[in-house]
Amino acid sequence: MPQNTMDRRGVLRAAAGIAGAAAAVTVAGALPAAAHGRPHGGFPEVPGMVGDRRANEFWYEYDERFYYNPTPELVEAVDVICKPFGDFTKVDSGWAATRSGGRYPRSYLELIRPNRDAFALLSDAQRKVYREFYGHNPLGLVHAFQEFGQGVLFDPRRPAGNKVHMMNFTPPDFTHAYHRWHPFLAGFRLLNIDEQWWTHINRLAGVAWELQSIGQPVTDANDNKHLPRRTVHGVTRKWLHRSANQLDKAFDSYPYPVDLGKF
Repeated sequence: MPQNTMDRRGVLRAAAGIAGAAAAVTVAGALPAAAHGRPHGGFPEVPGMVGDRRANEFWYEYDERFYYNPTPELVEAVDVICKPFGDFTKVDSGWAATRSGGRYPRSYLELIRPNRDAFALLSDAQRKVYREFYGHNPLGLVHAFQEFGQGVLFDPRRPAGNKVHMMNFTPPDFTHAYHRWHPFLAGFRLLNIDEQWWTHINRLAGVAWELQSIGQPVTDANDNKHLPRRTVHGVTRKWLHRSANQLDKAFDSYPYPVDLGKF
């Protein structure tokens, strides 16, 4: 599994998902977890933590299971999925090549269809975590992605370089992780593994990508600022209305969305 900070969020998070209808999510309803139940969900206090408590715990637990301590089966599944591209760091360029070749999605399906079982294994494992934290709270999930993209979830339990739950990168380079995430999410959809589910998560990944592109949060900073509410809502609304084909086209742009900050 890749270890440089530019890629640390991309391998298994690519399989992220939640059960729930995207159409039911309204931007105005994307409120902090405290608005949907107990303020902290029974989570223990963590001195120095900044940001929404449930969202922090969600991303922390997610990394525990899928980055820091993945099972051998999950590691093998990722290796199998990435092998046709060479390795994980080449997934984005491999997907881009299938897009530019004029035969997409057939060209991409030819690469990933033999490894459908590995995709399905990742799907099952990921869904458990999302259901635990947001199974009955689709609006809370939207909020968790918005906070993630803005880099406002500071977690002192994590080591230096990874203390903010965000798509980390190595300045001055841009993060490649969102573009390595999208091929996984598109792959789930094209393989007919909970198509509606994965399309919704792909939209939320786009939300986080654009918010991070606008805000430019700093790795390990405990004082990254929220973007204006109008910006967060406008970006979210734009992405939640995109079709699967529009999502593919949006991720053709690199390193930032072609319509950055426009809504």
